[in-house]
Amino acid sequence: MPKLAARDETHPVIRWLMTDARRRADSNEFLESFAQQLRAAGVDVSRITTGVPILHPQIFSFSGLWELGKGTTERLYRTGPTSTATMSNSPIRIAYEGGGPVRCDLTTPVREGEFAILEELRRDGYTDYIVYAVPFADGSHKALSLATRRPGGFEAEELALFEAMIPAVAFNLEVQALRRTARTLLDTYVGRQSGGRVLEGQIQRGTGETIRAVIWLCDLRGFTNLSEALLRDALIDHLNSYFGPMCDAVANEGGEILKFIGDAMLAIFPIGADPAKTCGAALIAAEQAQAALSEENRRRESAGLPRIEYGLALHVGDVMYGNIGSDTRLDFTVIGPAVNLTARIESMCRQLGRQLLLSSDFVGAASLPAKSLGAFSLKGVGADQEIFVPA
Repeated sequence: MPKLAARDETHPVIRWLMTDARRRADSNEFLESFAQQLRAAGVDVSRITTGVPILHPQIFSFSGLWELGKGTTERLYRTGPTSTATMSNSPIRIAYEGGGPVRCDLTTPVREGEFAILEELRRDGYTDYIVYAVPFADGSHKALSLATRRPGGFEAEELALFEAMIPAVAFNLEVQALRRTARTLLDTYVGRQSGGRVLEGQIQRGTGETIRAVIWLCDLRGFTNLSEALLRDALIDHLNSYFGPMCDAVANEGGEILKFIGDAMLAIFPIGADPAKTCGAALIAAEQAQAALSEENRRRESAGLPRIEYGLALHVGDVMYGNIGSDTRLDFTVIGPAVNLTARIESMCRQLGRQLLLSSDFVGAASLPAKSLGAFSLKGVGADQEIFVPA
């Protein structure tokens, strides 16, 4: 492999990290190309991982794994007791704390209390394993590990390269982590589809497009009384126990959760070439939410907790999907008469004693059997609206 002086930016791997690698924003693509660059430079590496803690409501960190002959995969570690226990006996923890490098000779006998990962690496035929701390600009540290199956392990020149390339690796991982954090925050607070549009630059006030969609609006019943009767934490638990199944059902069937409005939730299922299929997915989501909340209510009743009562309406219509708000505070959402009509239909759930109501436009687009409950005059809507329930 090419000779290397300390911090030698002329080495082909480091030069690649400082130039072409920057254009690989996708972490899997970067890791695959990084491994190819190392091997092309004569480095006998057979396994590489990156570990990056991220800002996410459920995920503690993501890790890229490249293995010779197998390609690249991504692993997500959820926050919880299991991941905490795994991390406590891992050289990755030492790297996250800014320590290391940690080098392990995998040809030596097993020692009591050694890192748990070493058993797996020995079993897979690796002989040498090293973990580096990768410093980020904010003072935190991420992790890079490399392993080889070569008898005798890594050579001195390879180790010198690893030390020298850490700053360039850090630059690339930090760019990827920042983009992932931005995407995670947008997905979490704006929604996956809307977040993607914002990340692509659709942030000008008033911009948007008219789309046809299934509109989902659900509302929690009796929230005012609950807010007065329940303590803060119990009220938050009640809301989360209601929103959770609703959100999961929408996401599982390809819908987009747009916003929470107090105790209500607005979501859409954009309609493509097959309206009936999209309506079917929305109806399946509604039925999944109903089933999950029925189970939750059984649990709550046995625990002496108040039931979750709600209404849900599905409608099909054209909506303006885009940015509204002020110069400095925007909301990416849907507006239009179809959204207002959905809200009026949902408000009939209590009067009609139903959890789920369907508009005539939804029934027509879905091509599914439904039972009419009659035509009703709705506030702010000119013509009477026929309302249905699933047959």
